Amino acid sequence: MDTPVIERRERKDAQRNLERVLQAAHELFAERGPDVRMEEVAQRAGVGVGTIYRRFRSKEDLFAAVSHAACVDTHHSLQNAAHAVCDPAGKLRALVLVQYRHSADQAALIEMHVGTAAGMCGVFDQQQLYESLHHMLEQVIAEGQRDGIIRSGNTAVLAALCLELLSPRTFQHIARITDAAPEDLADYTADFVLHALRA
Repeated sequence: MDTPVIERRERKDAQRNLERVLQAAHELFAERGPDVRMEEVAQRAGVGVGTIYRRFRSKEDLFAAVSHAACVDTHHSLQNAAHAVCDPAGKLRALVLVQYRHSADQAALIEMHVGTAAGMCGVFDQQQLYESLHHMLEQVIAEGQRDGIIRSGNTAVLAALCLELLSPRTFQHIARITDAAPEDLADYTADFVLHALRA
């Protein structure tokens, strides 16, 4: 068989294995937090533990990769939500809902504090995600101001105030106090934000 064909097949297999490892690690970290062993990830992914160690030197490196993937997924979901709705109020509501759903799904990941360089990578990804969400909120607020449905004011400041209500930590605090579903909390928060921003 041709060497390039073998190499392409090996690359596809390696990519599939990586995706299975990241999915398994995400599920386990989300279920149990940091008390997950690499052997458990390998077992759930259906690969040998050596396959994981060839790609990730430690559990912290694996967590950083999972955290990065989760941030990328959230970012894409937020963008899709913003583009799927035409009016500013609907866009704002959609952004709140997506952010709260992801905060609920990734609660254990958010709680994990890894004090290594890999952990800092996760923090950096989260910061990029917040900056991107801030930019989306600023655009929606500016659009609402042009339409006359959102009060005048500095869009960066108004977006930053909204962002505080959308942070995973804020979501966790509200969820802990109310014990409500993410969708219900998103509706309540969106109503609150839209009332505060009303022209």
